[in-house]
Amino acid sequence: HVHDHHTDPQDMRFMGGLREKMPITFWAFLIGGMSLSGLPFITAGFWSKDEIFADAWYLFSHDGSSLGLFVLVMLALAAFLTAFYTMRQISMTFLGKPRTPLAEHAHESNGFMTAPLIGLSFFAVFAGFAGIPDNFLGVEWGKINFFHHFVGATIEEAIAELHELHLVGHEIATLPWSWWPLIFSMTVALGGILVGYLIYGLKPLEKEQKDPLVRTLGPLHTFLNRKWYWDELYQVVFIKPVVWFSEVFVFEVVDKGVIDGILHTIARVVYTIGAGMKWFEETVFGKAVDWVKDQFLAMAREIRQLQTGKVQEYALVSGLIASALAFMIIYLINYGWYETILSWIR
Repeated sequence: HVHDHHTDPQDMRFMGGLREKMPITFWAFLIGGMSLSGLPFITAGFWSKDEIFADAWYLFSHDGSSLGLFVLVMLALAAFLTAFYTMRQISMTFLGKPRTPLAEHAHESNGFMTAPLIGLSFFAVFAGFAGIPDNFLGVEWGKINFFHHFVGATIEEAIAELHELHLVGHEIATLPWSWWPLIFSMTVALGGILVGYLIYGLKPLEKEQKDPLVRTLGPLHTFLNRKWYWDELYQVVFIKPVVWFSEVFVFEVVDKGVIDGILHTIARVVYTIGAGMKWFEETVFGKAVDWVKDQFLAMAREIRQLQTGKVQEYALVSGLIASALAFMIIYLINYGWYETILSWIR
C-alpha cells in the first residue's frame, strides 16, 4: 500500500472505504470479526464461547457459586466489548469513504496475503461445529459429530487417568443442557455487534471527524486511549530508574570511579616508571656514554698531534717503536717467555 510519512498506516482512524478497494480482505476480515464476536450458530467463536458460558452458568446455578456468577458477568462484559470493538474496527476500516490519501490509494494485497486469509475464514466458520454439545437443542450431535465425540472421549480418558493418580480433583462430566447460557451468549454477541454498527456503521465517520466515543466517554476515553497510562507507569517504574542507575551508579561510580580510577592509577604508575627510566637514561647512561666519547676524542686529539707530515719525525717515531719492540723481544728471551709464547701459538 501507499505509505504516508505523516500518517500511521496501522491506525484505522486514517482508513475508511477499504471495502471496495480490498474486497477479499474485507470479507475475510468480516468473517473473522464475526467469529471473534461470537455470532450465533454459524461461527467457530460462538461455540467456543458458548462452552465457557455454559460452564460458568453451571457453577452458579448448580453449585450456587458466587465465583461462577462473577465469572459469568465478566465473560458477558468481555464478550460484549469484544463484539462492539470488532464492529467498530470493521466500520472504521472498511465502511464509508476514504478519510486520507493513504486509504484513497490503497489496493488489494497479492495472493500470498489473501490466500491465508481465505483459509482462515473457512475455519473461522466451520471449525466450530466440532464443538457442538451432544445434547444441543435436544439433538444427539454425537452421532453426527464424530470429531467432537473422538476429542471428548480422549479427554475423558485422560482426565479419568489423572483422577486415579490423584492429580485432579474430579472426573470430567457432560454439562446438562440449559437455555440460559445460550441466551447470554447470543445477547452479548448480537448486542455488541448492534451497538457498534449503530454508532460507527450506520453513519460512518467522515474525514477529520472525531470518534463519537471521545465525546461520550470523556476522560475515560483519554484514560483508555492512553492505554491505562501503562507507558507512563512503565517509564516511572522501569525506564527512569534504569536510566538513573546507569547514569549515576554505573557511569559515575563504576565507570568513572572504579574503572577510570584503576586505569588512571595504572597510567600514573607507568608514567612514573617511564620518567624514572628517562632520568636514568639522561643522567647516568647518557653521561657515561658522553664521558667515554670525550675520552676517545681526547685520545684522538693527542694522536692527531703525531701526524705532522714530516718524514724525519716519522723516521724517528718508527725507530723508537722498533727499538721498543727489540727491547721487549730480548727481555722475553732472557726470561724464558719467548718459548712459552711460541708453545701457545703452536
